[in-house]
Amino acid sequence: MHRAKSLFSKLALMAAILLATGVSLPMGHGVSKAYAQQQDRQAMLMPGKKTLFRRIVTKPGGKLYAKPGRTARVINPKVPAFAVYYVYGEENGFTEVGVNSHGGAKGWIETEKVVDWKQSIVVAFNNRAAAGRVRHVFYETIDTLSEELDATANPEAFADSANVIAMEPENAINDTSNFYLLPILDHESSYFPDDNEGNLLEVASITKQQPKRVEQDFHAGIVFVIDTTTSMRPYIRQTKEVIEQISVEIENSELSGKVSFGLVGFRQSEMTNPGIGYHVKALLPLTTNSSVEDFLTAIDQMDVARVPTQGFREDSIGGIAYAKSAFDWKPYSAKYIILVTDAGPRAPGEGDNYIDALDIPELAGDLADDQIRLLVMHLKTAAGHKDHQSAEARYRTASRLVGSVNDLYTDIRDGDVGAFGASVGTFAQKIIATSEAIREDKEIAAPDEADNSTEANLQRAARAFQLEFRGNREGDEAPIFYKAWTIDHAFGAYGRQALDIRLMLTKNQLSTMAGNLEAIVERANRPGGIIDANAFFQDIQDLALQASNDPNQVREEQKLGDAIAEYLEDLPYKSQTTAMTMSDWVTLSGPEQRDLMNSLESKLRYYQRVHDNPDKWVALHLDAAAGEYVTTISLDRMP
Repeated sequence: MHRAKSLFSKLALMAAILLATGVSLPMGHGVSKAYAQQQDRQAMLMPGKKTLFRRIVTKPGGKLYAKPGRTARVINPKVPAFAVYYVYGEENGFTEVGVNSHGGAKGWIETEKVVDWKQSIVVAFNNRAAAGRVRHVFYETIDTLSEELDATANPEAFADSANVIAMEPENAINDTSNFYLLPILDHESSYFPDDNEGNLLEVASITKQQPKRVEQDFHAGIVFVIDTTTSMRPYIRQTKEVIEQISVEIENSELSGKVSFGLVGFRQSEMTNPGIGYHVKALLPLTTNSSVEDFLTAIDQMDVARVPTQGFREDSIGGIAYAKSAFDWKPYSAKYIILVTDAGPRAPGEGDNYIDALDIPELAGDLADDQIRLLVMHLKTAAGHKDHQSAEARYRTASRLVGSVNDLYTDIRDGDVGAFGASVGTFAQKIIATSEAIREDKEIAAPDEADNSTEANLQRAARAFQLEFRGNREGDEAPIFYKAWTIDHAFGAYGRQALDIRLMLTKNQLSTMAGNLEAIVERANRPGGIIDANAFFQDIQDLALQASNDPNQVREEQKLGDAIAEYLEDLPYKSQTTAMTMSDWVTLSGPEQRDLMNSLESKLRYYQRVHDNPDKWVALHLDAAAGEYVTTISLDRMP
């Protein structure tokens, strides 16, 4: 393994910052006169910085003292966990903190109850079954971590090391019910033993106390999303015949009443395709009462459009998005959407899509957020041969298992109806068998690492559901430690991601970012809106930087550009826009620039969905106002 010579040496970037959770410090009425006289004080700068103030985030169990010492008067006996403060001083194992960068400190907290909050980037575990990795481990020092990486080849052996000080839980963590943060404190770029490049990360662990269990009976939800344009009649009929055969097996098993079905048909816009009947339609809504018999009745009534649609691509994005958002998926512990189509997905730029700006990356993110796995059955008929390559690439992205290169895409050569029926039967049997295993709490084995068939990947998806089901039941939470070193990739399988890189945002911050981005998108969509391409790109980058920085963290007399330069020095990861340079932008063709704008618009709609979804937001303390609720968003979904 080849470590970089110095910390922060390779990575310039933007990214980040959340900011202050906006948490006000509950001071009561005991504010001392000494503190009232400190109103002109400024917070400390970060070590080695000229423009950026130092901040910390609190851990559970902290108290606010009037002076640095446990015998001092307690101002607040229960400082909320996850609160972000500015640092005004340090003395005798205590840190002096304030809610603003100016105006003086409010009191002292034991240093062991706070961690530095340099970057506001946090990491979170992905589902290790989906990623195909072992449990993630943590070490006390970077040197120990490096030595273990060099000395250990077997992924399973890392967990047995006496040097490991903390380990990811066996099951998946529900980070909504058991919220946690793993803020990045330090990092070093590195080449792993197989020459994959990644980062060694020093992180802290902040978890809510009293983990919450989510008790739920096992129930599987399966929604077929079927292309119902003129060419699809034989495949609809074949789907019905296969499910009809499997229905007997389901009804005669312990799964009877534990598997629900839904059915959605999709075509194109009725506005531009008069006479096609509908754009997207639920023929059977997914409910806990929608049985396999209901599905057979509904698909028997499903028919194809009577007139052809424009072009070859169809609005499969609209069909999937509808199935994801129109039904209540909460009762289900195993969630499958099965797409059947012979066409590639219409891109938002082609116009008149059901969810107009939604594109494949954001669709995949939406599905991942709700733990819904997408199985794509792509019928490669001769009529669509020009569309096959691009369609396959986009469907593989949509169905990729998070953290791995594996996906749930399968193609049917020549659109063979018999082969399609056989595949539907195989996949349905796999889903039924693994669902039975989850219900009975029988271990679902991980497939052979070299097996990347769709059937093997379905088993990985099912095992991921099993870890989520058990994690909810057991109330698994993030490991508890103060500081530790780990890597962002999987131990022993360095081509796979183990940690999802995220930014934490308050609701107010997300609203501001979405509002600014909407103004840019609207300008781009006006005729002549991008006359000055350079100025326009600068606007986009400024937005990304403003969205990811806390304006209060920058000294007032400093230019934003100076502060950003300092900020970029320490950040280990980049978002899409901040990874680009002006020269990158000007060398893009017109269509490529338009694609970038379309991706930004797709992200904008994502922010709006997150903003309006109460399940995405967490109150970090009892008194949090609505705008102070927080969420985390993957870095690849930032501008």
